[in-house]
Amino acid sequence: MKNREKLEVSRRQVLVHTAVGAAGLLVSRSGARASEKFGSRGKALLRPTPQCLETEDNILGPFYRAGAPFRTILADPDEGQPLHIDGSVSGPDCQPLAGALLDLWQANDDGIYDLKSPDFLWRGRMNAGKDGIYSFDTILPGRYPSGSSYRPRHIHFKVSSPGSLSLTTQLYFAGDPYLKTDPYVRPSLIIELEGDETQWSGTFNIVLGVA
Repeated sequence: MKNREKLEVSRRQVLVHTAVGAAGLLVSRSGARASEKFGSRGKALLRPTPQCLETEDNILGPFYRAGAPFRTILADPDEGQPLHIDGSVSGPDCQPLAGALLDLWQANDDGIYDLKSPDFLWRGRMNAGKDGIYSFDTILPGRYPSGSSYRPRHIHFKVSSPGSLSLTTQLYFAGDPYLKTDPYVRPSLIIELEGDETQWSGTFNIVLGVA
């Protein structure tokens, strides 16, 4: 009888430890998912879709300058409407591309590009982190004349990573009245912004094809 009681106690202990271990695994997995979803600022970082579709390319335009300095602040907040952009760079397999190089340029609040200054105003390069995440601070770019209309607000991107196809594209913002009249806009490159003119923020995830 005593041996049977000991056996039953032993079985109950195994079941308890198994249940606790499973619960711990669920908590661990839940925590991992949460850490993937939220960035350092506590706001959601939209990951690439399950299909991890390659980001559409877009025109280079006439205002690109090679050799911009490495920095994550492209403009001072008092130069216009402050804007924070973050996102991820991944491959078509949904795996992050650690250290991916991003080369960015844009117009200022008046729609003017810096074409000659040694300061490379409103331009910058940066590397994505080990998790493929990048972020930068700037201002909302201004619009400028294009033919009989205006180019909508946009930021230029050149993105590259070893083993991946290099990408040249542009980022556009929902609600701009000139999105429908601009021949270069692609719907997949338009993002929603949160906030107001004192601080805008948005997420732009990038997927590079395989070279």
